[in-house]
Amino acid sequence: MHLPTKVLLFLVCFYGVYCSAQYKPSINYTTSNGLPNNAVRALFLDKNEDLWIGTENGISKLENGAFSNLILPKTINNNSCWDIAQDRNGNLWFASYGGGVYKYDGLQFTVFDKQKGLPSLRARKVLAHNDKIYVGTELGVAIIDPKTNAVAVPKGIVPHFGVFIVTDFVVYKNEVFFSTANEGLFKIVTNKNKPEIVPIHQFKYTYSLGLFEGTLLSANKGFLQSFQMEKLLQDQPTSKSLGQSIFWDFITDSDRNLYAAAWGVFDNSGGLYAIANNQMKNISDLYGIDSKNLLNVVHARKKNILYVGSKDKGIYEIQLDKTINYNPFENKTIVDFTSIGAKKVILHQDGVSFLEKDNTITTSVSLTDFKNAELAYIKNSKQELPSHADGYYELNYKIPANQIEFYEIIKHQKSFWISSNIGLFEMSFIGKLINYAPIHSYKIGFTYDQQLIETIPYAGVRVYDDITNLKAKHYSEFNTNTPLDVVGILNSKDKSYLISVFQGLFVYENKAFKSLLKEGIWNESKLKFITQNKQGNLIIASEFDAVYIIDNTKFFKVLKTIPKNKLIGTTITFLESYQDYIFIGTEKGINCYHNGVMQLFDKEQGLKDAAITSSQIFENQLWLGTKKGFFTIDLKKITATKNSVTNIKISSIAINSVLIAPKNYRWFSYQSNQLITDYEHNTIALDFVPKGHLYPNKLKFRYRLKKSNRWSPYTEKPFVYLSYLPNDTYNLEIEVLDLHAGKTTRFSILKIIIQPPFWKTGLFYSTIGILIILGSALLIFRIKKRAQQKAATENQLAKAKLEALLSQMNPHFTFNALQTIQGFVFNNDKLNSTIYISEVASLMRQTLDNSTYQTITIADEIKYLETYIAIENKRFDNRIQFTIEVDESIDKHQIEIPTMLLQPFVENIFKHAFDEESPHPTFTIDFTITVDQLLQIQILDNGKGNTKNINTHNSKGIAIAKKRLQIIQPSNINPIQINFSETGTTVIIRLII
Repeated sequence: MHLPTKVLLFLVCFYGVYCSAQYKPSINYTTSNGLPNNAVRALFLDKNEDLWIGTENGISKLENGAFSNLILPKTINNNSCWDIAQDRNGNLWFASYGGGVYKYDGLQFTVFDKQKGLPSLRARKVLAHNDKIYVGTELGVAIIDPKTNAVAVPKGIVPHFGVFIVTDFVVYKNEVFFSTANEGLFKIVTNKNKPEIVPIHQFKYTYSLGLFEGTLLSANKGFLQSFQMEKLLQDQPTSKSLGQSIFWDFITDSDRNLYAAAWGVFDNSGGLYAIANNQMKNISDLYGIDSKNLLNVVHARKKNILYVGSKDKGIYEIQLDKTINYNPFENKTIVDFTSIGAKKVILHQDGVSFLEKDNTITTSVSLTDFKNAELAYIKNSKQELPSHADGYYELNYKIPANQIEFYEIIKHQKSFWISSNIGLFEMSFIGKLINYAPIHSYKIGFTYDQQLIETIPYAGVRVYDDITNLKAKHYSEFNTNTPLDVVGILNSKDKSYLISVFQGLFVYENKAFKSLLKEGIWNESKLKFITQNKQGNLIIASEFDAVYIIDNTKFFKVLKTIPKNKLIGTTITFLESYQDYIFIGTEKGINCYHNGVMQLFDKEQGLKDAAITSSQIFENQLWLGTKKGFFTIDLKKITATKNSVTNIKISSIAINSVLIAPKNYRWFSYQSNQLITDYEHNTIALDFVPKGHLYPNKLKFRYRLKKSNRWSPYTEKPFVYLSYLPNDTYNLEIEVLDLHAGKTTRFSILKIIIQPPFWKTGLFYSTIGILIILGSALLIFRIKKRAQQKAATENQLAKAKLEALLSQMNPHFTFNALQTIQGFVFNNDKLNSTIYISEVASLMRQTLDNSTYQTITIADEIKYLETYIAIENKRFDNRIQFTIEVDESIDKHQIEIPTMLLQPFVENIFKHAFDEESPHPTFTIDFTITVDQLLQIQILDNGKGNTKNINTHNSKGIAIAKKRLQIIQPSNINPIQINFSETGTTVIIRLII
């Protein structure tokens, strides 16, 4: 057959990869990883490129290296799934061998069986095309309308031994074709709105179909046939055959490489095949596939991952990305790398190999070649061989070829220098050993001025002027500036740097060594690796502490420190620099450091062996040697910007260890953005699934419930456990650290509302508040009522007291009046007695009238006083002059004062202030308003204010007046003030009005 040129260009690339044995990193998933069954009948990538797996006993979804198994309802008895498709609405369709077809909308299943119109329950294939679902069964095709669930069965089947087994579907020019096991190729057409089957070509056997750019692949029994589809439709079939197995599925990757999954059925010819130029190559070993029974293959284009399903060993996940490639190199131990032009030169346990660009070996230098070069020198050299007594490290000339150990290879000027346990060799760029020196040194190098450095264990350093004649200057080990235990040598401009595993950093300059540790310049003593970046700064890794970036151009200055706790791993295995990146190898993998961000590349990305023996950067490639071959790493790809997690879905929620109802999920994801529960159900556990990344094992997670909270420690498990949350509202945030992409992303995934107990709810507080208000109001009402009752009682009591006081005053006045009348009678003054009795009667009538009131107006009080004064003045022959003044601002007809309040004070004037000898007796009564709005009544007389009897007299009437005011105006403090003086008496009464 002749496949399309674009597709089949794969062969050239394939043969180069195959010959150089570049293995692809792969992962095998089985039931031990959660797969429901190892017999994988279907692989399908949905519109999100999530992988769905149909097995002989269950359906599953693979995300982040973990399986979510689909739980079928109890009404479905058959768990087998032989094919999967997805319609335009996102619904998944599962073909079940023996159960019909299941439609799944992410929440519920719809079963299509014979009762719904399927010709057979043995569904083998399913295709979604143009708003229709095509189902291939063992009795033909059924067409389902996803909108109405109506089933149509095309006519025209040609049964063979009672069956018409549909084996596959293809779509060509928007038309649906299908194959059957024994009858050939058919097309489905619509005639008068009814589907019909039209035969296209008869095949004896057809196990599967593949259609790629107009070329139809048909799997026959034990081989594969290819046809040009157009010629086949024109009934001009020409085919070519290839392969020696039965092929069940086909796929192309992003580079148009064509793959086929094979299961020989009758033999062990199965595996994963690459198809190109009418030839096939079994690439199972290169891709880490150990099953011979492969049934399906799909390619995830976004991730560039190939998934292969087997009948017996589950699923294989193969990374097609060429970032990290592995070459087993015949399982040789790699010692060191260098290069000459485009060729790579590898020093390994068996000698030296020169590799071309395609990694093919062009030249080899064997152990025997090295041994022969040593023996030739010993035989032909006229120089005496150096010995341990001469200060050289011991060299055993009897070591056989198969026990040679190599230490390193260095390219210097026009040759390579190779150190070993049998001596030092110089080799030309074409692989010829041209010189030998009987020097045993674990670490050699060249100074900035091109002189060979030999480091001698325990015996100092030699710098050679002439290596051929072993002429060198020896630097004694007893000099503290002489390097010992050297593990690295680096030249930078006009200086050479040597690092010691115990004595720190040394610099060689102007033919002299200097110890920075002894000079007190840098106190790091245990160093392991040294390199430099493109700016010329030194990069040094210590044994236990950190990696340092150092500027030593003028003054020694540590520019930056990468602390040990930032590295992933404990033991540093190599150190390299590329552009602005630093690559630090550990037992965990490759730590890639850039601008404070650390990335990790390990077995998940293809670095299956992190026990690195050597490292070297060639242009844009990092080569890493191991004890079994080497890795090549594309530095442009490894340092490129990478996709990371784009969103997070919650896959499971348990409250108080009880999973919430399945109705809350769709497509394995919790459908709400919030969770509401009460205070008694406040322990929450949830699993979540990050989306959009490539390598799940590179993710670390931490969470917080509020922005004011601290973040939790990082964990590798996508799981959050929240124990006994107090009632509150929380916003659960997840922070994802992606060590592959070197990015940190935050997501707010769930609002959690823990409802308080009823006694902490707003309704409860409102109810309590209302009850408190009502209770307070009732209490206040009752208090007021009691106060009113008390006030009324007190008022009645006060009235009674006042009435009692008034009743005391009335007899007092009556007694005084009777005394006056008695005087008139004794004097036989009938006229005045009669008038006086009449006036007294009138006054008593006023007194009786006023005594029924607590208060009277000022006008009434003045009228009463005038009557009283007129009666009292009779005793003094009307000699006493008086005036009563009321301020204009006072409305004497409106303002009221206590009844008969002023009478006792006026009475005192007549009784005590004046006598018959008083000249011009006068008194005044003034009514005014004070500044503080009190009614002030001032009674002023010019009587005998300085007499002793007046000062000591205790008028009963005045005492009664004071008591009355205390009862009527209890807040009126000291309402009555009486001042006695030589010129008279002043009474000031202040009343609250």
